[in-house]
Amino acid sequence: MSKVKPGDLFYVPATNKECKSGFVIGRYIELVPTNAGHLIEVFARFYTELPKSIDEVDKSQRLFRPIMCSLRFEEIPKWKVLFSDPSYDTSQSDYGSIAIAFDTKLWSGGKSRSATKEELQEFEDSTCWRMHHIVFRVNAHLAGIFGPNDCYDYHRVPKGLRVDDPAAKEEVIALAEAMDARFKNWEDVEKARRPRKPLMGQS
Repeated sequence: MSKVKPGDLFYVPATNKECKSGFVIGRYIELVPTNAGHLIEVFARFYTELPKSIDEVDKSQRLFRPIMCSLRFEEIPKWKVLFSDPSYDTSQSDYGSIAIAFDTKLWSGGKSRSATKEELQEFEDSTCWRMHHIVFRVNAHLAGIFGPNDCYDYHRVPKGLRVDDPAAKEEVIALAEAMDARFKNWEDVEKARRPRKPLMGQS
């Protein structure tokens, strides 16, 4: 994801409520000005098989409100971009309604304004999420601990799903590595299906 572009759809390793391994799909929106972080949205549908086309990706509901992330894959393998959308426009992500709380400012729809402490509490905060921590959050939402408009609350998460639990971290890393291997396998299978071009001089 080093050359990710606005509108690109990528997978996020996940475990659903029934403890089945799979993934959800996110969309890259933009780099927030002043390099505060990369803005992404993550959709609610859980997958165990790769969608065949961009039209099969369910973007009807977010798993949680858009967040910022680092795009630095230090603990887990890089996530693969599944589809690109050259026609993407931020209005498809309802950009004007995206709001993030920055200290005493509210960043909304690309603009920043002053806001009270009480008002800021209603919005997603300006955490720049580490990539494997996003997996923890995805799993917590899929488990039903949080709703689509809830911010992540460490104290509401059971110990075995917390980001600072060593066993939970090992499970997330193992999940990410397993999904990376699965996507590489899918990629190899797809390459094998493509017809080979004849060598020069052969018919």
